[in-house]
Amino acid sequence: MSQTTIPITTRMATGASGATTATGPSSCQVNIPDYTVLRQQNIAKINDYYKTLLDSYTKSYTDYTTQRTGNLVDKQNAEAILKPKVVNYNTQVINVSQAMINSVNQDTDLIAEQNNELESKTEKIDTIMSNIKILKDRDTELDVLTGSRNDSLSSTKTGVEDMQFNTYVYIGICVLLVLIIIGLIIYLVYSSYSSSSKNNTTSSNASKNTTTNNTTKNNTKTNI
Repeated sequence: MSQTTIPITTRMATGASGATTATGPSSCQVNIPDYTVLRQQNIAKINDYYKTLLDSYTKSYTDYTTQRTGNLVDKQNAEAILKPKVVNYNTQVINVSQAMINSVNQDTDLIAEQNNELESKTEKIDTIMSNIKILKDRDTELDVLTGSRNDSLSSTKTGVEDMQFNTYVYIGICVLLVLIIIGLIIYLVYSSYSSSSKNNTTSSNASKNTTTNNTTKNNTKTNI
């Protein structure tokens, strides 16, 4: 037997004197019998009633058949008293049997209906599980595809970074070559300028020496 607590809402009550009283929250203990136990109890009551009814019918029918074969008074008693009882008990037995058959048929129909509903729900569950499996497979495919795309993106990024690095190296080499070429040009120009200056100085010195020599010779002739 299961026990259920039913809460009762707190209400305000006003008495004859005008005083207001509050009834606090309370609970009512209600015993709700278990379905299986209640069903077994009902089946036991039906079986007891049917057995009692069948025993009464059997006894009345036995008395009726016995007195029916007796003397005239027994025959009259059997037809007037016992026969209606037998018919009444027989009718009750048939009605109870039919009611039990109807109950069994209803239970059978209910079981069949529940079985059909169970099969329908099972098919729905199978469909849902199949859809879940398809979604899981798609999710796995998407994970693989995403991983491949990430790998491709990482490779592309690495390639771009390598290309940028190589570009910077080439640019540095080109700048270095340009600087070297500029340096060589400056060196050659400076060297050419230095050589020209030296030649001009040498020529000037030679001219001066020639002039000096000529002057000396002239002076010598004059003295003589």
